[in-house]
Amino acid sequence: MLPLAVVAVIVSATVGHPGDVRQEVSRPIETEHDRASRAVVVDGGEAIRMQWKLGGFLGTLIGLFIPSTGEALISFAPRADDRTEFGFLVTSVKREGEYFLYGAEIDERSRSTEVVWSSQMFRGELKQREQEIDDPDVVDYAAGFYRLRWDPPTTKTRMTLWSEGKTYPVDVVPLEEDVRKIAGKKIKTRGYRVRGAKVDGERTYDNELWVYFSLDERATLVEFVAKRGMVKARVRMVATQGAVREPRRSGPQ
Repeated sequence: MLPLAVVAVIVSATVGHPGDVRQEVSRPIETEHDRASRAVVVDGGEAIRMQWKLGGFLGTLIGLFIPSTGEALISFAPRADDRTEFGFLVTSVKREGEYFLYGAEIDERSRSTEVVWSSQMFRGELKQREQEIDDPDVVDYAAGFYRLRWDPPTTKTRMTLWSEGKTYPVDVVPLEEDVRKIAGKKIKTRGYRVRGAKVDGERTYDNELWVYFSLDERATLVEFVAKRGMVKARVRMVATQGAVREPRRSGPQ
């Protein structure tokens, strides 16, 4: 079984709003980690090789029956018109050929996502979906990571998270600077906790997310932990390749 549990914890069901979803992805899909990494680096982008592991009570229980560890790849690749393409690829070595891929194009100036897509192969069945997002005031997971990386908040900040075609108010809370052991090295980090905010008349986001970036000019995404109910998923950097390009800033041209 593909590690759908970890996917569900991290990116929920991605795109999925009736009437607005295309059932085919309009771009080439690469699902092999080495080739995907090379393609991103050749394009002048950054590829972060990672490993994922399930935890928590239910995650440990799930691990008795299905793969509870695997590989992941997060990528940031420059595109035309001041855009960055974000990719998140998840696989498990025990289920060859199965994968989950989430992608998005982010406008570097507004820090908003303009289109998202997903591609999934599970038990021989391929599912693909793509959707445009025309609301610059919301963030999906890709834009959320992007904003925390390059526009780090210093106080609790309210954001509107877009997930599965729905929106949720969330609070982003900065954590104290920390030293985390990543890929055998101690790395100084800044972190954030993302959790649902209770707002009258609004949906409540039930998941929680902790995100950590290196405390240097590269601001590399080195680890994130997602919790959904009694399932927890930890995704941690193994190695990074390629160039880091700071995004263009908004404002007059």
